[in-house]
Amino acid sequence: MKRTPLFLLFFYIGLISCDNFNDPESPYEEKYVIFGNISGNMAMIDDTIFVSRSASLDEKIDADELWISDAEVTISGNGLNYVASPIPDRPGRYQTQRSVIFKSGETYTLTVKTGGQILSSETTIPNSLEINSNTLLKEYTCNDGTTLPIKEIRTNNVDIDGSPILTRIDTIEYNYGECFTGSFASYPMFALDFEIDQSSRLVRTLTLGLDADIMGLEPGTNDDYFDYNWNGKRDTTFINLIYDTSFVNIIWKGPYLRDMNNNPSRENPFVWSVERGPIRMSWLYFNYYGLQEITVQATDLNFYNYLQGDPLENNIYTLPGSNIQGGYGLFSSHTYEKFYVYLKRGKKY
Repeated sequence: MKRTPLFLLFFYIGLISCDNFNDPESPYEEKYVIFGNISGNMAMIDDTIFVSRSASLDEKIDADELWISDAEVTISGNGLNYVASPIPDRPGRYQTQRSVIFKSGETYTLTVKTGGQILSSETTIPNSLEINSNTLLKEYTCNDGTTLPIKEIRTNNVDIDGSPILTRIDTIEYNYGECFTGSFASYPMFALDFEIDQSSRLVRTLTLGLDADIMGLEPGTNDDYFDYNWNGKRDTTFINLIYDTSFVNIIWKGPYLRDMNNNPSRENPFVWSVERGPIRMSWLYFNYYGLQEITVQATDLNFYNYLQGDPLENNIYTLPGSNIQGGYGLFSSHTYEKFYVYLKRGKKY
């Protein structure tokens, strides 16, 4: 079964005329759809420019047929024009050469020519982002009155190639119980503060479990074990998954994803957005034990405006604020910092 890409679904829903949005005079209009993001002081390695056309809900068409692979795509800045070329075997995706580095604080213009039309947009990459674990949050008081210190960790443990400096990685514990996993506002294993300039309003954290794919025997003994895949026997599964079927966990994170062998998994990376610090890095931010790569992004104003009314990105019925002139979509940017931390299994209290 083919699945419709999430951002196309976002547009299918967002383009419906709906009285609940006080928008009865906005009938659907077919346009080209552009999505693109660039990172400050980085080449376009993981990011791409997506070009497609929109489709109404009653149009019978496969999502793959909406991609546009013959557009002319350029990104301009600093008096230079950079061509984004089609990516082989990836319809509708375009990318600049790896020698092109987009600079924080600079303004870039995206231009897409297709079907006799010219679409454009502009982004200013946030100029600065500073993160620090030395926050005003020094301790946390549990509901039973117990006061626990909040750990300060090192965030300067990345070498020049982006790899972890192992001797500078701190270890934190994932404990269970009312104080640690009982609510959204549970004990934070550490906290992060950040400073951004006026070119950014929203900060995203991405927690990537680097040991998520490690397989091994389900935790426990042959007579007493956690049957992650519900098959009635102790066998191999993703052993670093934080497996918690409590009501609170399911409410905030939903049911586990499962593969063809019924092995459970979670979203990786886990993404959360905030407007103000400090960020309380509690159980909510982690889906796997082991080494974690944590990326903190200062997003541009385009990204914030696109998600206006829903900065946490949880409401797919919120009408997006497109910044593509002549079409739909979003051209945005961010600057980021990253660090590593090791998460180990704790205890149940």
